Amino acid sequence: MDRISLLSDDVILKILSSVLTKVAVSTSILSKRWRYLWKHVAKLEYHDPSNDSDHWLASRFVDKFLLLHEAPVLETLHLTLSRNCPPIDIETWILIAISRGVRKLQIFRHWPSSGLIRLPRSLYTCETLVTLNLQAEFTVDYVPLTVSFRSLKVLYLYLVKFSSDEIVHRILSGSPVLEDLTVVRGGDDGVKTFTIAVPSLQRLIAIDCGSQVPGDDDVGFVIKAPSLKSLCVLSRCSGFCSLAKMPDLVKAFIKLGHGDSKKFMGCLTSTKQLTLCLQPTMGSCPIGVFNQLVSLKLCACSIVWCRSILKHTPKLRVLRVRLQEARLSPTLHLFKCCWSRSVNVQTQWEQPTSVPKCLISSLETVEWMGYQGTQVEKNVAMYLLENSRQLKIMVISSLQSTNDIEKLKMLQELSSTQRSSTKCQLRFT
Repeated sequence: MDRISLLSDDVILKILSSVLTKVAVSTSILSKRWRYLWKHVAKLEYHDPSNDSDHWLASRFVDKFLLLHEAPVLETLHLTLSRNCPPIDIETWILIAISRGVRKLQIFRHWPSSGLIRLPRSLYTCETLVTLNLQAEFTVDYVPLTVSFRSLKVLYLYLVKFSSDEIVHRILSGSPVLEDLTVVRGGDDGVKTFTIAVPSLQRLIAIDCGSQVPGDDDVGFVIKAPSLKSLCVLSRCSGFCSLAKMPDLVKAFIKLGHGDSKKFMGCLTSTKQLTLCLQPTMGSCPIGVFNQLVSLKLCACSIVWCRSILKHTPKLRVLRVRLQEARLSPTLHLFKCCWSRSVNVQTQWEQPTSVPKCLISSLETVEWMGYQGTQVEKNVAMYLLENSRQLKIMVISSLQSTNDIEKLKMLQELSSTQRSSTKCQLRFT
């Protein structure tokens, strides 16, 4: 502790700001010099000990900190609260943070809880705010006609409720420098078409966990963000209305329970990395040419896409196929499950009429996780072995439930296939 005491106050305050506020406050007993240092830390980070803690634990600590706080600004307010924390307390703390020039506001309250949290009107004109992270049971309704998030770059909305579609538009149009947006929707967020029209946006995660009402084809996301570099869309229902061209797109992750691929495939052609978990619609549709695509990952439910995309990916180097679990429970990770009606590999595979260019000149790696040895899987794997002239390795991983006899049969079937590439290694795990 003597060595730390030799440091300047500015350095010590940086150290204190890197730990929970409770820990920072506890240093006041170390010496006279440390007694009041915590009051100048420009950050309040508090976590309730459990999701069912008594409400007074947070109220007593946060109220006292804000009362004694002496820093000129409160740069960060980060609260993780139990379901028992009353909305009026949270709304008051947000107001105080705004008055002190908050730059990062992150609040999460466990649910089900004691009522919706209504955001104060002054928040919508907070020009110091850079990061806004709201999770669970916030309601956005009394929004002024003019929203001014002049500095907001990061926005995270998790199960937030809105009073109308127009409110969403008003908030996003008032965020002229927004770069990073995450939206997780439930089934009752008050929005029909969630329109994301942000010219400055570079990274977007859009997740819809709700269920679609039959006949409501315009329920979902409309995305108009031409500067996007990273796009992730997950939707249990169709939940996807339209997508604009994104010439700077580098990475795309698309996972839909069902939907019309015509609405978006042609807008993803600039991406370098593409992940698909989507059963194609009936009939052919133009998908464009993926001139920059080097890595393609397909869920087993999307294997039919393999034929279409291979013909339009002249630079593809890595192809991965993975059998993902069906979403049987809400605890299964959103990114690791399949929302398709069936995760089984498709029952039909039609070879391309001519060998795709990528198989002749660029494809080097094929990985197949969850290989079951169905006829379609064998046809696809054998076609790749027979026609990929630059292939260096094909890795086949069977399901854990596959017995040794079945594994041996799969290995023998693929090993006997003639390979176009003399340097190709077949690895079976």
